[in-house]
Amino acid sequence: MKKALLLMVVAVMSSTMSFAQLPAGSYAENFAITDQFGVSHNLYNYLDQGYTVYLDVSATWCGPCWDFHLSGALDELYINHGPAGAPGVSASTTDEVMVIWIDGDGQTTAADMAGTSANTQGNWLNPSGTPIDFPMANPAAAVANSINDDYAIAFFPTIYKICPNFRTVEEVGQLDAAGLYATLVDCPAPTAISNDPALFGYTGPSNTCSDVDVYVKIQNAGTTPLTACTINVNGGTTPLTFDWTGNLGTYDVTEVLVGTTAVTGSTTLTIDITSADDNTSNNSISTPITFAADGTTHIKIDLLFDRYPEESSWTITDDAGTVVAGVDYDIANLPADNSSKIENVFLPSTGCYTFTARDDYGDGFYDMQWGAASNGHIIVTSLDAAGSTVSTLWNYDGSTNFAVAEALSNVTTTVAGIGIEEVNLSAGVSVYPNPANDFINVAYGLTNNSVVTVDVINIVGERVMTEYIGSQAAGNYTSRLDVSNLSAGVYMLNVTINGNSNTVRVSVK
Repeated sequence: MKKALLLMVVAVMSSTMSFAQLPAGSYAENFAITDQFGVSHNLYNYLDQGYTVYLDVSATWCGPCWDFHLSGALDELYINHGPAGAPGVSASTTDEVMVIWIDGDGQTTAADMAGTSANTQGNWLNPSGTPIDFPMANPAAAVANSINDDYAIAFFPTIYKICPNFRTVEEVGQLDAAGLYATLVDCPAPTAISNDPALFGYTGPSNTCSDVDVYVKIQNAGTTPLTACTINVNGGTTPLTFDWTGNLGTYDVTEVLVGTTAVTGSTTLTIDITSADDNTSNNSISTPITFAADGTTHIKIDLLFDRYPEESSWTITDDAGTVVAGVDYDIANLPADNSSKIENVFLPSTGCYTFTARDDYGDGFYDMQWGAASNGHIIVTSLDAAGSTVSTLWNYDGSTNFAVAEALSNVTTTVAGIGIEEVNLSAGVSVYPNPANDFINVAYGLTNNSVVTVDVINIVGERVMTEYIGSQAAGNYTSRLDVSNLSAGVYMLNVTINGNSNTVRVSVK
């Protein structure tokens, strides 16, 4: 895995490589953590008191993170500019800054933090003989993952500056204490405008097969509570108008569903606040909407893996969100590093389908950033009955990071073929009953001595059950799988025979 590789990456590389962090000016989502002393900290509480927060998201196994920690930059920043009266802060502090350190790896243990395990760079709480006074948190996996998602953490360490006015975020990097403090002047001045509803961004879908649910974030950029504003949308087949009401305090943000508009092709939506406003400079945004390419029921997925295929998975879902096909390569038929694979899927009917690729590490197939000679790729196409390309749904060349990426297909043409269940039946695997209540029978035939494993995967690609059957001689077999503890829903059942995987979609009632 890349943990071992990251330890060999020198610190200077961390500051020169390009990653997809939050764009400067993004809105800071709130979080609450508990530090090494058992004290709770809430981001917005510090911002509302006027403090600029410097956030370091690191991991105990990360070499560059350790180097930055040992530099003492954050410690010095906290001592000289931290909250007056806080533990370890100088009596002559400028009282402008708060520093928060968070371990972004949800698997980190207390022993890792204390430097007493093999999976750590040292004692993070006392790195040079003097205990750290600023808050350091090792949150549970759910909290760590939520922060990683909200702040688009693509590498460790990530150092953000979060401004109190308008709650904006900017990545500042691994600067020394003076350099970090110098960025304070870039924070915006507090608002002096009374009535100022602002469009903070578009949060709806960027591609569609027919309709678009138009979601936006609005912010109260004024000094008085915002209780109403009118939002207009143009660019779809019909204009939308929505009169929002609520109660937002200064700098608060809320997400609003303006409405649903139909589109018949790629377009640009223009969204405006049209109600009375003391500042119109932040009242308009536009966003491109891509209309999904027409396709067929035959989907071809061309994969060239990087050196970490075990991080990769994909699913195809219909417009009801039901998974109709998918593979998790850490579970089913793990490919070799840098190998190629072609997956062919025959969709059950026409409609709008979403292809979703996932990478557990969050770097996609962008392997050159880790010293590889080349990157991988994922090319998703729809094919006609002759096997020729009708449309390209996604052409990913491996030069960017992704944790989750989606592409839509507006499937309008049925190609003579067989469905996913029939594909697997022809390979000698069948399941019954389907849907199932308490048990699923898995029937299969072996032509020679084989090792058999059965995995059950949920709709988000997580393995929820494994039945290792082991080595069996040639013959016909039926294995009974107890699914009584599974929640009702749709699952992918992978039967792996000597490394070759057969996938069947099953329902549990």
